[in-house]
Amino acid sequence: MHFLGKNLRYLRKQSSKTQSEIAALIKKGQTTVGNWENGISEPNLEELLIISNYFDIPLDTLLKVDLSEVNVYQRQGSPIAAAYDHADTEDQMIKEDKLNYVLQEIKNLREEMERINSRLPGNK
Repeated sequence: MHFLGKNLRYLRKQSSKTQSEIAALIKKGQTTVGNWENGISEPNLEELLIISNYFDIPLDTLLKVDLSEVNVYQRQGSPIAAAYDHADTEDQMIKEDKLNYVLQEIKNLREEMERINSRLPGNK
């Protein structure tokens, strides 16, 4: 289940914006934003990124987390049990990027060693 429509409405109201104001930002009509909020249709990726950047919220949070529930916990001063934890995902992506970089460097070094070895006398 995703929470896009519910979250879009929630964020819009929290920022005291109208559907028309959000629609103007995305260069769409007010009806389109209303349809998104009501789950009748959905924005494309470019539009989702504009919304995400405008409200300064990660795209996956916009889609996966019921923001109205998260803020209820925050107001009560309790731990945010409903929040989506990005740290594990980001740490994993950084580790994978580093690993891919190291593996590519090892491959490059092996190719260079083979090239050098092929030029040594007696290795032809």
